[in-house]
Amino acid sequence: MHLSVFLPSSRLVVCCGLSLAATQAGAAVFTVGGYPGCTHSTIQAAIDAAATNGAAEDEIRITVGGQPNQRLKVSGQSLLLSGGWSGCGDGATQDGRSTLIGYAVVNTNPFGSNTVLQISAPVGAVQTVTLRNLDIRDGNGSLVGKGGGIDAEGAVRVVLQDVGVFSNKSPAGNGGGIAMHGPASGFGGILELHADTRIHGNQASGKGGGVFLERATLRMRADRTGIDGNDAAQGGGIAATAGSSVYIGSVGEPEIQLDASGAAIVGNTADIGGGVHLDGNALFEAYELRLSYNHASANGGGLYATGGAQVSIGRDYPSAFAVQCQGDGCSRIQGNQAGNGCPGTGGDGGGLYLDGARAFLSQVEILDNCAWGSPALEIWRSSLNMEGVLVARNRLRWRDGNNNTARQAVTFASRVGDPQATASLAFATFADNVEAKPDGSTIPADAVSQIRNDDQWRFTVQAMASADPLPVSGVLETYGKCNRLFVPASDFLDAANGDYRPNPQGHLVDTCAAADLTYESRDPRLVTRCIDHPRPDLRGSCDIGAYELPPTVLSDRIFADGFD
Repeated sequence: MHLSVFLPSSRLVVCCGLSLAATQAGAAVFTVGGYPGCTHSTIQAAIDAAATNGAAEDEIRITVGGQPNQRLKVSGQSLLLSGGWSGCGDGATQDGRSTLIGYAVVNTNPFGSNTVLQISAPVGAVQTVTLRNLDIRDGNGSLVGKGGGIDAEGAVRVVLQDVGVFSNKSPAGNGGGIAMHGPASGFGGILELHADTRIHGNQASGKGGGVFLERATLRMRADRTGIDGNDAAQGGGIAATAGSSVYIGSVGEPEIQLDASGAAIVGNTADIGGGVHLDGNALFEAYELRLSYNHASANGGGLYATGGAQVSIGRDYPSAFAVQCQGDGCSRIQGNQAGNGCPGTGGDGGGLYLDGARAFLSQVEILDNCAWGSPALEIWRSSLNMEGVLVARNRLRWRDGNNNTARQAVTFASRVGDPQATASLAFATFADNVEAKPDGSTIPADAVSQIRNDDQWRFTVQAMASADPLPVSGVLETYGKCNRLFVPASDFLDAANGDYRPNPQGHLVDTCAAADLTYESRDPRLVTRCIDHPRPDLRGSCDIGAYELPPTVLSDRIFADGFD
């Protein structure tokens, strides 16, 4: 895993009302609007003027309100497009947003449908275009076949700060909201989503309803950012291919932040990969992410990864810089659905579907997902490392007869000729996953498909707590240390209300010796592992299952009763 922090482009503060005033060596400020003192009446005219002003990053200030019939082009220049200005003269303030609206599709429209903003960089050049206090909406990428709202091509870095990308379409291609295509070699394109940025309600006929990446990188700040309500054939929220990367976490500001809201990929829809679709050796690395309530009509309600993709979801950062969300639900794969019902008659991998991919899931709660089969996770010819993961309340379809395909919360599967795959399950909790019958009743579902070491799969299992049935070839202890099966509800703080932390009086606390276990992360609520609790040890200082019980719980009766 890796962490890179990009700082916003440096600019000197300029006095309000100074058009064409130097902000840095050679840079200027242009103003757009119908107010006294505005240098230009159209945004494109200001962009063109900035292009003749040299290589420094100019600023274009746009007065507040709607700007219809936009088909803007920025080529070979670094630029700041800044919206929401109250005017162009002395005393103008930036206290709102400007809306860039695409061309209306009417019979008298001489231009046809077009992308709202096209950005390109010539071969060998690297440009930065920053958008601030803007909404971009009603674009249509049918003429270029991609990028309804924003289409960026080449070695360009596009930074969105307090920006909305709404209701754009790519009817014959990819990237309903934004499409990023990096060059074939060298510096790839970069898209950065900073705080108060939302990609919402966009559509693509191909990949990436919200964002499409090809040889490019998306960096999304885990604080007040969201990709929601988008639709595509593959990757309703995000689609990444051709070696692209998605990084979610500490982006845009260098300081450590301990009160962030987390990032959200929520309520997107697609045929495959409702929230996210990854292929072509793409990388997805997320901290403080809610991947929730996305829907795939086929497989991978939350996320679908194939073609050598790598997926990493967790909370603990590998460096000092962090955007740390507070409270419950900061790292969840929740309420996603695969198939035509909940559960329906088809669709696998309600939360995640991995086929020829690698995944590391740490400090994650996988809850309330739904699918015909494998409502939490389905994994084919892949490797999986799970540490500190809760898998609970996921629903799959009950089948009469002997059809046991994907008939468990987590399915490890192989095809004929597949190489041996590996799975490591450490500090995992499985509870209250069910098979739903047509009459609405439920029965307990198997936690995972059969754990066995053979030519298809090789397992390492340690400190697992399972209240659900767990098919095992041989004694589970032979696969790892300190596992506990048939966990009663009384061993959890308040299982009936979804609190699966250990009960101080139960059998999961201080049950393993630290020397017998390996671990890298804190628990899903950022409690340090293997804290020696004041109660008498059973076999050591480490708790079994996804959560570690803080030593203060016994003296804090409110907390002990299941409340924070």
